[in-house]
Amino acid sequence: MYCHINAGGLRGLESYVAQVEVDVSPGLPCFDMVGLLASEVKEARERIRVALRNAGVKVPAEKITVNISPAGIHKAGTAFDLPVALGIMASQGMIPPERLADVLVAGELGLDGGVRPVRGVLPIVLECARQGIGECLLPLENLREGNLVGEVAVMGVEHLEEAARYLCLDGEGRKRMRDRAARRAAANAGESPPEEKAGPDFASVKGMQEAKAAALTAAAGFHNLLLVGPPGAGKTMLAKCIPSILPPLGKQEQKEVSAIYSVAGKLEQGRLIKNRPFISPHHTVSGFAMAGGGTVPRPGMVTLAHRGVLFLDEMAEFRRQTLDILRQPMEDGTIYLAKSGGNFIYPADFMLVASTNPCPCGYYPDRNRCHCSPWEVRRYLSRISGPLLDRIDICCTARPVPVSGLWEPVKENGEAGSAAVGSASGNGSGAGPEPEPDGGREWDSNHMRERVLMARERQKWRYAGTGIEANGRLGAENIMKFCHLGLRQQRFLEEAAGRLGCSARACHRILRVARTLADLDGTEMITNAHLGQAIHYRQNGNLYQKE
Repeated sequence: MYCHINAGGLRGLESYVAQVEVDVSPGLPCFDMVGLLASEVKEARERIRVALRNAGVKVPAEKITVNISPAGIHKAGTAFDLPVALGIMASQGMIPPERLADVLVAGELGLDGGVRPVRGVLPIVLECARQGIGECLLPLENLREGNLVGEVAVMGVEHLEEAARYLCLDGEGRKRMRDRAARRAAANAGESPPEEKAGPDFASVKGMQEAKAAALTAAAGFHNLLLVGPPGAGKTMLAKCIPSILPPLGKQEQKEVSAIYSVAGKLEQGRLIKNRPFISPHHTVSGFAMAGGGTVPRPGMVTLAHRGVLFLDEMAEFRRQTLDILRQPMEDGTIYLAKSGGNFIYPADFMLVASTNPCPCGYYPDRNRCHCSPWEVRRYLSRISGPLLDRIDICCTARPVPVSGLWEPVKENGEAGSAAVGSASGNGSGAGPEPEPDGGREWDSNHMRERVLMARERQKWRYAGTGIEANGRLGAENIMKFCHLGLRQQRFLEEAAGRLGCSARACHRILRVARTLADLDGTEMITNAHLGQAIHYRQNGNLYQKE
């Protein structure tokens, strides 16, 4: 007898609905599975055979053929165990075949017939909703994750026998079993842990107003940021505070990011990711771990940081080949992977935040403490390629805070005022906007987040209908349209670019940062002060001129 059942499969980050076809016919006893299957799917034959026997189901001594289509897609994972077992039961008349038409099944089987959790349930249920399939049958441990979609009736089971009993019921009986399963899953999960904070508060960072202003600008426009300074200056602490001032993820973004973490097996059960990711790989990370590896590649660091922050602490200590992987996703917001299993496009729209020491000992250009030769400084900084540095919009020097500043309120001084992002009534000198009227108090995350949200609202209104989300994602074709300059500002930028030898890409990035500075000031007009501050950030980024 022939029957078929819907199953959920994963190919990279994308899910698809597969058809598990089962045919039990007279012939020599055998159990064949076909359909371009990976080894873990082929091994399911023994798991399924023993699980059926231990669940009280007699495996027929006939020829069993299982085909998982579409045959052109490589099938991997253990989510096909449960649909194959149920298909065999349906082919023997234990389950009415017509009850399988509008159900998608996914789950791994243990030898005792128990149903075990699988990864990638969230994208599978999302694809189920897109295909118009009304029900999903999943492992009980994946039930809360499946219910996050809210558009599909999801049932969680703990045993093969329970799955078969559910499929034999009518609509009302199924609803009662789903309600009982939801209560059982909630009881098993226990009390939900409290929501995690987005990150430490900027109020804990004493001093460093210049670096805080750079972080504020980067967050407001989703610009890439590089912090340069000696050891212990507070670069890492400041970078970890940046998520606390970023806008929250929207509903669609939450599902998008949560689906990535579900495929990676890192999604906390029953909870969408609401805070922007903050990924900080160690400097020994491999290129495969950064980009994504495997025949069907798992999400790499750049994909796990999608819609969030990728923080590279001690950037110059990373292998240059690993760093250069970032160049293409920093431009396109996606990463293209060519593997033996096919070509894959993964999202990688992240905000790069990096920190580095200016030399091997970390104290250059303080010659009282630094004894590195010019050659050593140049060799250390050359680990970061010029093309990668050219893609970083904002570079800021993180200066050490005096010990007295750790327990006393740090007052604004001339240095901090030259970099604080406040009123833009500058004189066009490029020294930066004046400090805020209330500059006597420390900046905290609440105050900074309000300013970031205000700037993002201006950008949302400006780019409505264009698909652009922030100034840092402005393409070259839109720069002149949305970053309009007057004649005086054009001459100012031309002269500065001529002196610094800026490329066209560098000028575009200067304009993006200047656009963000104007948004923080609540004005559509880009002034010389905004351009001057953006050029100052750009000039700091030329590390090779520092030695």
